[in-house]
Amino acid sequence: MKRLLKIMSVFIMGCLLAVNVYAANPIDGETPTEAPVEVTTEEKIYGKINATNVIMRVGTTRDTEKIASLSRGAMVEIVPNSEVENTDEFGTRIKIIYQEKEGYIAKKYLTPIETIDGEWYLLSTATTQATANSNRDTNISIASGYINGTVLKPGEKFSFWNVVGKCTYDRGYKDATVYSSGKVSTGIGGGVCQVSTTVNIAAKNAGISTNARQHSLPVSYAERKDEATVSYGNVDFTFVNTTGKTIKLVMSSGEGGCTCEIWATDSTTE
Repeated sequence: MKRLLKIMSVFIMGCLLAVNVYAANPIDGETPTEAPVEVTTEEKIYGKINATNVIMRVGTTRDTEKIASLSRGAMVEIVPNSEVENTDEFGTRIKIIYQEKEGYIAKKYLTPIETIDGEWYLLSTATTQATANSNRDTNISIASGYINGTVLKPGEKFSFWNVVGKCTYDRGYKDATVYSSGKVSTGIGGGVCQVSTTVNIAAKNAGISTNARQHSLPVSYAERKDEATVSYGNVDFTFVNTTGKTIKLVMSSGEGGCTCEIWATDSTTE
């Protein structure tokens, strides 16, 4: 009897082993099915810088490396759930992405734009960089400020001087290097041509034709084919919005640099 029970026990164990082997090794040609992996896409969140000379750093404290200096009106992407509390006078920091660079700024200098995703989207961008110069940077900042936020509906025309106006001391402009008739000299508003050139490059990147003209001498911040010289009362820089969309010019500048972003929307109510 004991021998019979032992034989039956071995037989049952063998059957169980066979079932396990079969389950682990399906029949050739059959692929075991797996539960589908859910992929969630997080919508991007955008914001606008609401102060001048906002410092973007690698880390959340002031002793970390500086990445960039952002001007009022610059559009940035906000990294979700990235807020870090800080006890210094600048308070909570938040991580942003600006021109493919990622770093932290003080949260109080950022205004979220909840409606931009799905309505406004980045159509093109351009950045020019020259040697930093205090007077020149001031002129670039003032001219950029007048252009920043300019909205053009389909078919509307942009005129640099209509938007920026004449450069005068009363309006804060300073003397800086200018090109005139193939000569280098000093004059009020020196540097504003970098602004018009930057807008020209952004417009071209968006597929818009412009009336841009070259300077009398090559500049350091752009190729000859991209230059757009301006001279009040003599040479204007203009283009017509031929994109078929409503567009907005977003400008920022600082430390010899100037950036123009062209945002677009298909909405007819903007």
